[in-house]
Amino acid sequence: MAVFKVRKVRRALVNKLQAEEEYRTHIAYLVFDDNGILLGETYISHGETEIGDPLVGQMARQLKISLPLWRDIIHCPKGRAEYIIEAGQ
Repeated sequence: MAVFKVRKVRRALVNKLQAEEEYRTHIAYLVFDDNGILLGETYISHGETEIGDPLVGQMARQLKISLPLWRDIIHCPKGRAEYIIEAGQ
């Protein structure tokens, strides 16, 4: 089972996918395409320090991308361009 640090996931969302943070009950991350169309949104609970496989899978579904692409975004070989291609389909 893979475990991801919340700090690393947040950095991938904000820096690589250019997600906008919105503070609600949980912190929402909204990803828009270059035309301002919402492609996906996901959440991270306040106070979480690690995210395990089940939640990573849920985040990938919320962002409308495959789990392998989501893991590649977190681990750095893929970025916004690949996300927009897959999520925009």
